[in-house]
Amino acid sequence: MGSSKVSRSLVQELLSRVDIVDIISHYLTLKQSGRNFVALCPFHPEKTPSFVVSPEKQIFKCFGCGVGGNAITFVQQYENLSFYEAVKRVAEIAGVELPKEAFSEDDSSLEIEEAGLKAAKYFHSLFEKVEDYLSERGIDKKTAEKFLLGYAPVGYLKELKLKEEILLQLGLKSSKGREFFRERLMIPIFNHSGKVVAFAGRALKEGQEPKYINSPESALFKKNSILYGFYQSKEFILRERKAFIVEGYFDVISLYKLGIYGAVAPMGTSLTENHVRFLKRYTKSPVLVFDGDSAGQKATVRSTGILFKLGCEPLVVQLPDGEDPDSLARKRPELLQKLLESAVPFIEWAVATVKSLPVSRQPELLRQVALAISYLKNNNPFLFKEYLSRLSAEFGIDEVWFKSQLPRLKVEGDRDKDEEPIPLYEKAFLKTVLEGVNLPIEVSPNIFVSQKVAKLYTLIVQTREKDPAILQSLYPDVSSLISEILFIEVTEEELRRYVCRVLTKELKRRLKRVSDFSEKVKLKKLILELEKGNFEIVEQLQTIN
Repeated sequence: MGSSKVSRSLVQELLSRVDIVDIISHYLTLKQSGRNFVALCPFHPEKTPSFVVSPEKQIFKCFGCGVGGNAITFVQQYENLSFYEAVKRVAEIAGVELPKEAFSEDDSSLEIEEAGLKAAKYFHSLFEKVEDYLSERGIDKKTAEKFLLGYAPVGYLKELKLKEEILLQLGLKSSKGREFFRERLMIPIFNHSGKVVAFAGRALKEGQEPKYINSPESALFKKNSILYGFYQSKEFILRERKAFIVEGYFDVISLYKLGIYGAVAPMGTSLTENHVRFLKRYTKSPVLVFDGDSAGQKATVRSTGILFKLGCEPLVVQLPDGEDPDSLARKRPELLQKLLESAVPFIEWAVATVKSLPVSRQPELLRQVALAISYLKNNNPFLFKEYLSRLSAEFGIDEVWFKSQLPRLKVEGDRDKDEEPIPLYEKAFLKTVLEGVNLPIEVSPNIFVSQKVAKLYTLIVQTREKDPAILQSLYPDVSSLISEILFIEVTEEELRRYVCRVLTKELKRRLKRVSDFSEKVKLKKLILELEKGNFEIVEQLQTIN
């Protein structure tokens, strides 16, 4: 991803020149509601809009899941980008040109990314070595160029002339000093931002084992987080809110060649929760297109369970037995297109699939289906009940049996319902601070009931930074709280009363530590006035130690 840093002045300049409504409208359909705009939250499943965007305050806040921030932090979370990348992306969407001198680079990861692209282009320059093989698989030169497919010859380490530590990071050189991918078809692995962070090598000769090898994981390459093909289809997925989850590299490439965009695949691993967390930001109903054999069926059920668990409701395509998206794209592209267009809800696929099995094999798959839909119990109880009733009716099995197969589950990603609410007076006090009002004394973080408020106030005091946009951008863990605070509506009179309440707590804390009689009397008088809500007395606090 890179670890470039962005100056505070650039953040302020950029946020002053963009409209958060325009930025978020690039991703979501916003509807005006009074002074604000609302939408269904992209960060958690919901039926009624609780995601609010304020053009006046230039912030967003979801009152369902709690997430909040500004234009940069929204893009950062929505596209799973680093802060540096999110700044560039916001500027790109808004058509704002960023000065290069505003960025300071940390070359460590940037150097690896540049080396990855250099290696990919070198391997692609030897495309003719694999052109016949790719042609047999239906892949033309234009598609190969899109994915930078190439060939790794004997001696490629000398040709690349890269530092040894970079070769090891990219997996181009084994720990024993050998050319890891020699004489293989090279498939560069792009991260979600389009940087080449690793490679996959496909065997071309008989006896080359295993068929596929991948670069080892590194700081930039995590198999359980990157989806192959996302970068190439990113704009399509953003625009259409649609994605096809397939199993392999050539499934992605063959679909792309047919003009079927949006295919993504895990790499050498099953679909993971990290994959789903990332993908759900773009679509809550991905289409599963796995191999048409028993292994593909099991993978479909397992993947559906993960999707249900994290609030997605997938559609499923059943391919003919023995076929995968790649093979069907070459043999019968029209049939593949038709199947993709007629994807069905999981329950439809599950019923049909179980019925197609011999009776002896049905109970095991039914157990797996029951486990998958168990995650709906908390996420979507109505759909959960509907699915159980459907399975019971189709197979003549009492719902009690299905429920007996269900584990006790806690749905990941839910907000803690028992979380201590933040007192309004504490939020109002911080609102005063964030809006630039200079108070005569600093208060101790220990006087706050809310640990979140204490943490944010401490950050403000330590950094001497009060600009909400800068705080949200540089400290994303407090971004949601800042939006929540700025969204509260209180009158000027209420605001003053709440400030007096916080200052009263601070003076009472100090009173316990004062031994001088005259100082005690002075503090008690100030406390009495503050308890009455006398905001005018606040200026006199400058006279206390």
